[in-house]
Amino acid sequence: MDIQRLKNFFERFPLLASTLEKLNGAHIPFAIGGSGCLYLLGNERLPDDVDIYVPNDWHDEADALFGMKSYPYRSSMEEVRNSNPENNHSIQLTSGLVLHIDHKNYDLQLTPDVLNAGISVEYGGQKIMLLPPEDVVLIKALLQRGSDVGKHDIEDIRVFLSLYPHFRKEYLEKRIHDLGAEERVGTIFK
Repeated sequence: MDIQRLKNFFERFPLLASTLEKLNGAHIPFAIGGSGCLYLLGNERLPDDVDIYVPNDWHDEADALFGMKSYPYRSSMEEVRNSNPENNHSIQLTSGLVLHIDHKNYDLQLTPDVLNAGISVEYGGQKIMLLPPEDVVLIKALLQRGSDVGKHDIEDIRVFLSLYPHFRKEYLEKRIHDLGAEERVGTIFK
């Protein structure tokens, strides 16, 4: 992993270092997902925030650690539980992600299997776990949000696939199958 990219990421989100230090100190499992994960693995588009996924059954402990309260977010396509350390929306702890698309539910919670497939790095003395990039692009492939909502899901997938040489196609195919998402994902990864 590019050290300069990690440095830029931490400089862009000053609250990130102390957030990860607290999570690591309390032994709360986590993984950075979303555009932050893709940026750290080579995507050029800078993220607007940091999505830190925690397992569903650890979110209460994370909230207590930071002295904060989580809140549900629901839209026509998704439901999720979020909380923001220091009430700063540049860092978002997330659990319970379920997507509702075309009358189907896709449960994308952070499970031990997903964590085990993640990418672990160290920076500034802190362990940083990244969500498997295959899961990040799978979420984007399920949502397929465009510029009309300020997102670039399909473009992010295509750019990332063209520059990330370690993409695990077998892992992605298993995740798609396990979620029953073959129809929704279609030929995006072909």
